Amino acid sequence: MKMKRYEEIEPSNRTTFRMLYYNAGRTLTQIETILKRTYGNPLPIKPQDRLFRIRHKLEQMVARYKQCETELKAEYQKRKSQ
Repeated sequence: MKMKRYEEIEPSNRTTFRMLYYNAGRTLTQIETILKRTYGNPLPIKPQDRLFRIRHKLEQMVARYKQCETELKAEYQKRKSQ
């Protein structure tokens, strides 16, 4: 699986960030379930670590998105009041 480059991705207004976050979470859970069926429960350290890293990065993206959203709202309110 090859990821697109960040610069190649065009903006889209068909989805919300919240919807994407929950969809990615469900997909990670499905991958975890498949891996547990294959390797047994608990998962070996490497696959489990990789899943935790992806989940953590998703949470960091959400935190950054929320920060940007807050900053944009504050800037909008500031411009609106002037």
